[in-house]
Amino acid sequence: KIIAETGAGQHGLATATAAALLGLECEIYMGATDVQRQALNVYKMELLGAKVNAIQSGLKTLKEATTAAIQAWVGDIKNLFYVVGSAVGPYPYPKM
Repeated sequence: KIIAETGAGQHGLATATAAALLGLECEIYMGATDVQRQALNVYKMELLGAKVNAIQSGLKTLKEATTAAIQAWVGDIKNLFYVVGSAVGPYPYPKM
């Protein structure tokens, strides 16, 4: 399964598109505030078959979405591939 985080939705939409083309399951983490602001991108991701998780903690934006995505990935590292969209994360992602 492919997971990613997104704020404005472009990275989530790109990841959802790639996953759909490759026949892979996709889950996108997005702050609830950003989900409301970017409803059209959320709609497109869902049309492509992605599950969009609206993160309700903190300011409900990209920071919290990134935290949730990393936590999900670390919790199931053998079954998830994290397509990082931010310049954060555990080694080797910041260098990549």
